[in-house]
Order: sequence, then C-alpha cells, then structure tokens
Amino acid sequence: MKLRLVLKVKNKKGKDSSIKFNIAPSKHIGFINFVNYALKNERDVTLTFEKISTSGQREESKIFGKFRFEGKSKELNESMGEAILAKEKDMKAKKKKK
Repeated sequence: MKLRLVLKVKNKKGKDSSIKFNIAPSKHIGFINFVNYALKNERDVTLTFEKISTSGQREESKIFGKFRFEGKSKELNESMGEAILAKEKDMKAKKKKK
C-alpha cells in the first residue's frame, strides 16, 4: 500500500494545482496516528517548514499555517487505519520468519 500527502490549491482561473509527497512505509503508522489524534481531539495542526543547510544548520522558515483535519466518515478513517496496521503486522511477521 502507498500513502501520499496531497496538497491542493485553486489558482486564479479556478483550476486545481497540487503537489504529492510520498510517505515512507516506515512512517505510515506514525502519520495515521497523528492524523487520528488531531481528528479525535479536534486540535489545530500547525504547518511549518525547516530549512537544513549543507553544513547541517537548521532554520525554521518564516512561512507557516494552521488548519484542522476534517474526516469524510469515521468508519472510513478507522477502516483505513486498521488496514494499514494489519499490513504492517503481516510485514513484521514475514521478516521474523526469515
């Protein structure tokens, strides 16, 4: 299963513009837990950017935003989370067998 973060915005002419970021399989559970926590507790999520120079210095960008997640349906969100957790369990079980 692939998991992507898709950001969308409408341009001046009303057309959708989007960018997609793949989420590594090792980060699926953490990302889903984060989203579910924000949904269940109705908490704001802050979006910021961090610039990392070639020397390793980190600097927070001046651009930020706040938003809230909205679910299409609780059943859909829960089933998606359960499916990913089940797949992760299967993958761990296969690694143990090797």
